[in-house]
Amino acid sequence: MAIQPRPGGTISRLIVGLAKLSMAIAAAGVMAMCLLVTGAVVVRYVFNWPVVWVPEIVGYLMVALVFLALGETMLAGRHIRIDLVVGRLPRRLREVVELITLTLSAGVAGFFAWHGADTMLRSLDYGRRDAFGALNTPLWIPQLALPIGLSVLTLVGILLAGRKLHDILYGSRPDDDDGSGSPAGGARP
Repeated sequence: MAIQPRPGGTISRLIVGLAKLSMAIAAAGVMAMCLLVTGAVVVRYVFNWPVVWVPEIVGYLMVALVFLALGETMLAGRHIRIDLVVGRLPRRLREVVELITLTLSAGVAGFFAWHGADTMLRSLDYGRRDAFGALNTPLWIPQLALPIGLSVLTLVGILLAGRKLHDILYGSRPDDDDGSGSPAGGARP
């Protein structure tokens, strides 16, 4: 019997760790949003002093947490999937379709990560600011979450596509059946 390449390892653990870190930052963003809104409500109604910059920061955090949570969500197999057609395919063909889908997803995420980084860097170079916001925020700061989150999503997509390719070539690993039916097979390294 030929020795099979190991599908996990250091790079796999690094990508999973990045996805978990990104999700932890997103979770901290949710907590910050809650604290900011609660604080703004208290200050407004107790001291009659509106905090005009809170909606701006909460809006930035909302966008950031969506992008930062993408990688861990994909790793956990929690993105919306419509299995109407794919679920009826024979197992082998279904795995090939999932490999193609994971590869395309990683490519699309990588494309938008690249262009998001380009936009963010241009905002930094040109000194663009949010002229309509109360804080006159440099735009590269809120734009930073897009290339970071999509880069993590790209890496997770590549990892999952690699795992799927391994499964197609060498057969599924016994620890992959987590009962979720997800292409991720759970969030293990």
